[in-house]
Amino acid sequence: MTMHEYIESRGLTTRLVAQKMDVSRQALEHYGKKFQPTAKTLSRVAEAMTELGAPTTVLDIFKAIHAPKDGGEEGDEN
Repeated sequence: MTMHEYIESRGLTTRLVAQKMDVSRQALEHYGKKFQPTAKTLSRVAEAMTELGAPTTVLDIFKAIHAPKDGGEEGDEN
C-alpha cells in the first residue's frame, strides 16, 4: 500500500494532509514509493492525520506501507 492509498483509506486526501504538514502533495505521495520516510516524517504524517480527524500512529502507517503486496502476512507459506 502506498502512502496515498493509506491516507485515502482513512477518509482523507493527500492534498489535505500535505497542506497540514506544509509539504507538497507530490512529496507526500512519494513516501514509501520512491523513497522511505524517516521515523520523524512518519510521526509528522500521523500527527497531521490525527489532527484532521483520522487518528493514526506511526506503527499504523509503517505496517500499511510495508505490508506484503499480495495481502498475506510475511512468513506465510500458504
